[in-house]
Amino acid sequence: MNVLIVDDEQIIRHGMERVIQQFDGYEVVGTADDGETALKWLSETDHLPDLIITDILMQYIDGLDLIAKVNELYPGVRCTILSGHEDFHLAQKAIDLKVLRYITKPVEPKELYAVLETIRQEIHKEQKNKIDLLRKEQLTTNASLYVRDKLLSDLFEGRLVSVREISCFAEYFPFSLENQFHGGVIRILKASAELTNRDYLLYSVAVKQLFSETILVQCRGFVMIKDTNTLVFGLSDGYTEAVEAVQQFSYLAESVLSIPIALGVDEEARDLLQLGLSVADTLERMENKMKSLFNYPLEAEKRLRLAIRNGHAEEARISADAFIGLVLESRFGLEPILQACYKLIESIHLILVELGLEKPAAPRLVGLFIPEISRQMQDWLEDCISLRASLKTKHHNDLIIRITSFMEEHYGDCGLSLQRLADVVSVHPNYLTQTFRKQTGLSCMQYLARLRMEMAKELLNSDELKINQISEIVGYENPLYFSSYFKKWVGMNPSDYKKLSDFHV
Repeated sequence: MNVLIVDDEQIIRHGMERVIQQFDGYEVVGTADDGETALKWLSETDHLPDLIITDILMQYIDGLDLIAKVNELYPGVRCTILSGHEDFHLAQKAIDLKVLRYITKPVEPKELYAVLETIRQEIHKEQKNKIDLLRKEQLTTNASLYVRDKLLSDLFEGRLVSVREISCFAEYFPFSLENQFHGGVIRILKASAELTNRDYLLYSVAVKQLFSETILVQCRGFVMIKDTNTLVFGLSDGYTEAVEAVQQFSYLAESVLSIPIALGVDEEARDLLQLGLSVADTLERMENKMKSLFNYPLEAEKRLRLAIRNGHAEEARISADAFIGLVLESRFGLEPILQACYKLIESIHLILVELGLEKPAAPRLVGLFIPEISRQMQDWLEDCISLRASLKTKHHNDLIIRITSFMEEHYGDCGLSLQRLADVVSVHPNYLTQTFRKQTGLSCMQYLARLRMEMAKELLNSDELKINQISEIVGYENPLYFSSYFKKWVGMNPSDYKKLSDFHV
């Protein structure tokens, strides 16, 4: 504990200093011969003392005036009085000034040490109480944020149906519950199999903090973490002035935090009860846009299908890794990754069924994060590759594999006929049809038509190709014939399917 001694008698100052320096844990950091000198010393020092021991009767500024000034200028510094018995009538005033102790002269070292120890314990207790109070205030603040976010979450998910239900918690909200809000969504787009759930949560926390420091200082509102890669927000008073900052926030997050995000905001202001609907609409629009921009790795899927069908295990493993890698490179969020994985699962299932193999159960990916999705898909594909490798190929199975593999590679050939397929495996067309139907339940040409229709559906999800181009790619010279056949297989014409895919999440 650091001590400043103020007394007009030099012998007392030096004696007190010598005694206190002998006490463990105490240091005399300065002395002064009157109140004026002491105040000057306090104004010039870089480190204030914990305690001032001062005489009462001194020239210029006496001890009581000094204590009053210290209380005003340096409220954290404690004071005690050192004076003679004849000055005891001034004790009442000292009490009014909140002096910690009144030490009478002459003072014995043991008595002085006991007094200083008592003062030090009182100071430490007061400091601990302050720290505990700060912690309590922090816990109260955190609790308030938790209550607010929990109420908003219940409101978004329909568990609260009226503002009246949360009006008793109005003090937890930094805005009026009667305000109109622009709801919005932020999606973390960083995707990698190496990232853990904790990494994604830390990204979300960092984005939330940046949003609070840049957007919520300009307008009233809130931002909260919905899940590890999704945040939702609502902006109220001051939104008009903050529009430009909101529009630039995606760039800011990537430049400052190196975290790519997608941000969507509802241009229509709605009341608090409609905020959940506003956020849901915004999220749906974002996902639709991301889906339309996501390029499904069709060629990678084709190579994987062929490798599995032909029983080329190592090539299949390489193709599987390539497919998963391409999907995870998506900067459009979790939804397109899930859709791509389930498309592949369905496609590989069909091959295993055609090979007469019992397909392994599809992995459950919904609700998982990207690292788990990657691992689940790799494990499932390895099961499929191992299952195919264990297949003992009979003559007719080998024939089916060769034909289906040939169709996978040449489905875009307009001249692909039953006779040409039969020539590939050197059998009569009738024998090929009977064998193929027995194994797959379809004729060769029906299987080819289905394959072409599945490829056409994939291509119709792209905005880059016109229907007549897709018709040619999948092996139909006449777009009208393609449209007719597509409607027969799918139940709607290609243009209607394309419109539906543009709005389907």
